[in-house]
Amino acid sequence: MLSPEQIRKKTLRHWDSGRFLRAEVCSDDFFPLRIPWGKPGARQISEDFTAICKRIQQLQLHSGPDNMGYTIQWQQIKHRRLGDQKIPAAVLFNRAGFLRCIGKKEQYKRFLVDLDLIVSREPELKQWLRNNPLLVVLHAGFWQQLLAVVHYFKKHPKPKFFIRQLDIPGIDTKFIEGHKKILASLLDAVLPKTAVDLEVTGLTAHGFERRFGLRHDQPLIRLRYLDRTLAPKPALVDLTLPLPGFHDLSPGCRRVFITENKINGLSFPNLTDAIVIFGLGYGVQALTEVPWLADCEIYYWGDIDTHGFSILSLVRSFLPQTRSFLMDRSTLMTYRKLWVREEEHKRCRDQLHHLNVEEQSLYEDLRADVPGKNVRLEQERISYSHLCDIIRQLAV
Repeated sequence: MLSPEQIRKKTLRHWDSGRFLRAEVCSDDFFPLRIPWGKPGARQISEDFTAICKRIQQLQLHSGPDNMGYTIQWQQIKHRRLGDQKIPAAVLFNRAGFLRCIGKKEQYKRFLVDLDLIVSREPELKQWLRNNPLLVVLHAGFWQQLLAVVHYFKKHPKPKFFIRQLDIPGIDTKFIEGHKKILASLLDAVLPKTAVDLEVTGLTAHGFERRFGLRHDQPLIRLRYLDRTLAPKPALVDLTLPLPGFHDLSPGCRRVFITENKINGLSFPNLTDAIVIFGLGYGVQALTEVPWLADCEIYYWGDIDTHGFSILSLVRSFLPQTRSFLMDRSTLMTYRKLWVREEEHKRCRDQLHHLNVEEQSLYEDLRADVPGKNVRLEQERISYSHLCDIIRQLAV
């Protein structure tokens, strides 16, 4: 036996789920909407008929177009002791009552205006509207601008401009930047497959720009020549390059070290025929298609913690010749007095597929807290003299 508030909540679900709005888009019959009231059992009627009558009175009090908008559908029941009784079977809503009950009258009016605008301007979005009616409501008031952007990309697929350069009347850079998610959904619905990079998913790492053929700020790669004779000029030992420039660098080295910590990269010991790349974190994925790295010996040096091994596995997924560097169990135990704690909610819990047997064993032990709770050895806590000793061994 539903209370008026319970009826309101059940009715609101038809809006929140998009069922009502989807029916409006498809011109499907949605009304009368019937919400069952809940039939009391014979024993409940016998023992608590007075309370049931109060619930019925409350239901009647809130019925009608000037209250919660519903009408009551009655049913006759026969009771062994009380005889024939009339109790509610359900409440019924028409469209006006439904909107009154859930307080969405103004939003519905706005929805109809936007729906008409979208269908008239971009009829190809009809199926998108069936699948995403709530997004129409969520972006109420912005559909003129959103459709202007969609129209531009239809006329200029893969424009090869920065967002700042798009010449769309009434649209500024911040509007597109702030509405990438909905724009991506709309563009996927109307653009031909040839105008979309289907391999790019998500919005991270300039995903919107890459998927729809826009230019974007390229990742910056910082490196140091550990062998000064390889530097293009004596003063150009420490370089920061955009990714395309790094692609074309061809430094002529045999060995490449990748390390996370900035100071470690700046102070990394000199070594013949080598460079060091640093400060990328998970951004090492930017190195995926750098052609000359495939011919180099690669050494990765990260923290001895779950994310250090996760990044090592990532690097090795596209540079399979990568060797870990100072990320072994012996190093971890040597510096146990300098351990810190890896934050519990930030730990990596993934299955890693590109570690060797020793690395995998240490990673699993760290995840299981075998050495200690949330153990982490940051790379900068390893003594500089120890680092130099290892580098001298490589120089032999």
